[in-house]
Amino acid sequence: MASDSNFCAGKPAVLVVQQNRFLREMVCDWLRTEGYASHAVGDERGVIEALQQRRFALALLDMDVTRGEGISLLRLLESKLSGVPLVLLTGAVNYDDVVARVSADTPCVRVDKPYSFFALGLVLKAALARSSGSNTPASGARRATCM
Repeated sequence: MASDSNFCAGKPAVLVVQQNRFLREMVCDWLRTEGYASHAVGDERGVIEALQQRRFALALLDMDVTRGEGISLLRLLESKLSGVPLVLLTGAVNYDDVVARVSADTPCVRVDKPYSFFALGLVLKAALARSSGSNTPASGARRATCM
């Protein structure tokens, strides 16, 4: 498994949820080169185990959140990672299909496939910066909107 065994306090911990082992390992390798600690899982059971073991600064979900296990994993992450940014990597062609699945309280960024690691890096930094600034939404404002 492509995961950092020692999560350092100085490194933001990223949970990578991706069914394809090759892609999981590639994303985790890249995350480590960018200074993140990463933990990769491929299914709901792996998500549950990871969330019991450590805290994450951000979750990266690369699954179809418009059906099946993707929806289930999205709901699980939303319930267990309250306030933690969620980055959805998606190839869905209908933006509304993705946004409709995400709770209004979830800090979420949608990244369309194909994406570059450079662009993904910018998204991760921005999502982490926003989440560390304040964990409370502005009065009356919807906190989370998929971008």
